[in-house]
Amino acid sequence: MLFDYDDMIFQLVLALMMVCIASFAITTMSPSLELTVTFLLLLLGPITGSLFLSHAVTHSYVEWMLPITLVMLLLSCIRINRNTERNIILTIEEMQHEKAVQNFQQRRGLFFRETPLAVLEWGQRGNVVQWNPAAEKLFGYDRMEAEGEQLTMLVASTRSLRLLETLWDDLAQSRASMQLVMENRRKDATLRLCEWFSTPLIDSNGGVIGVISLVQDVTQREENERIQQEFISIVSHELRTPVTAIKGSLGLLNSGLMDDDADKIREMQRVALNNTNRLHLLINDILDVDKLESGRMDYRFADNDLGALLQQAVTTNESLAQQFTVALVLRPPATPLMVYMDPDRIFQVFTNILATAIKFAHPGSSVSISLSSSVNAAVVSVHNLGEVITETDRNKLFTRFFQRDSSTTHAKGGTGRGLYICQKILERHQSRLDFVSQKDAGTTFFFSLPTKAP
Repeated sequence: MLFDYDDMIFQLVLALMMVCIASFAITTMSPSLELTVTFLLLLLGPITGSLFLSHAVTHSYVEWMLPITLVMLLLSCIRINRNTERNIILTIEEMQHEKAVQNFQQRRGLFFRETPLAVLEWGQRGNVVQWNPAAEKLFGYDRMEAEGEQLTMLVASTRSLRLLETLWDDLAQSRASMQLVMENRRKDATLRLCEWFSTPLIDSNGGVIGVISLVQDVTQREENERIQQEFISIVSHELRTPVTAIKGSLGLLNSGLMDDDADKIREMQRVALNNTNRLHLLINDILDVDKLESGRMDYRFADNDLGALLQQAVTTNESLAQQFTVALVLRPPATPLMVYMDPDRIFQVFTNILATAIKFAHPGSSVSISLSSSVNAAVVSVHNLGEVITETDRNKLFTRFFQRDSSTTHAKGGTGRGLYICQKILERHQSRLDFVSQKDAGTTFFFSLPTKAP
């Protein structure tokens, strides 16, 4: 026999070697349970069995401990393997979480910088914590000026101040996003109407630690909505006026009270016809706004007598002039003036300019319409004595649905669409509507049209 198994020193050395080998196997191969168990059983099992079976009757302490040690090592291997797997999983999950957080922070930072919406982070005392480039553009304060300052610097009214003061408490109570509209003041003192979408930042304990607000300028949107509502109201009024006149005239004719008075019958017929024309023009104007903006307006150009067309427009507006106690004075040219134009659209221009001049003329005054010729062009001018148009309103006057004074507009029945339509039509005719307006001298609208086809 190569080794003396009865030698206690040999048994101790052998046992120590087995423990060392097993420990090495466990620590080295622990990620793979199958590999570790296989190694222990194949390498240490035969030695242990040999030691145990070599003395069938009596066994030393070491011989009895070897199989127990082997079992303990196997159990330790299983436990270490499970712990190792758990640690690996936790490490992977932590790495994934950190990567997700990093990606989120990157996306959040990109959104914060690049979004066109103003983004503000602020605390319980109303102090600004973060301020993105869009907020700089909206409010005029750069990031260094804004961060650390109070949001009250943006408040433009007492109502908005009250909304802001209660916003934190409302968010803390509801734990949900809230939307409100406030009047805000820019750094340059200009006022803007802004819509705020605010969301509370909640920590792991459920407490509100801050607020993120997304802010957008809705000044123009609110103004457009106001104008649209105003427009609907005014159009309703303007539609009722000719309809009422038509209904009244037809009612008198139908009653038979005028059967014996041919002149009154003709007068009622004329009133009904003129107001029918007004109603038709009004409806066409409303429908034409969309066509003009989309480029779907049809034009049929040809040589036409501009003077005859202007006379027709004056006749159409006579009933309106009577309603406002204004006289229409036409100064036609001595001879026919042929112009290359779309007669239907230019008639629209005439009626809209005349209607505006009549409505805003002083009661009892007159509206003068003149037509003259220059080199290769016909010049049309309409003058009234009435409200002066300021330079502030000059550029806005020909925009869609512009109204200088809503109260005046309601009283006069204007929609703000007429001059806008005129300008669009004249631009298609390579012309442009303009005006001069002076106190005591009145207002004169004028434009020219080519007398020869281009």
